[in-house]
Amino acid sequence: MMARIEIGTETEGKNNWKYQVRLKERGETQNHEVTLNWSDYDLWSHGRVAPEKVVRAAFKFLLERESASSILAKFDCSVIRRYFPEVDAELPKLI
Repeated sequence: MMARIEIGTETEGKNNWKYQVRLKERGETQNHEVTLNWSDYDLWSHGRVAPEKVVRAAFKFLLERESASSILAKFDCSVIRRYFPEVDAELPKLI
């Protein structure tokens, strides 16, 4: 069973959006502070959906590859590339 993804508060920054994301799985909760920069948003969604949907897709992508407890507590979505170079091809399919 994949963790339930709850997207909380959105804060717009200078060149990004910041989100509070909560993952719930088997009675455990993981809290994350995540930023999505405008260039990754454009690359992955071409502006077709709300940024929140891209963040949700990023978490789906990560959860398909690692446990909720392995996901960093604070990160920018661009760092996903460092661990999973296939993200640019695969993430748009999850949106």
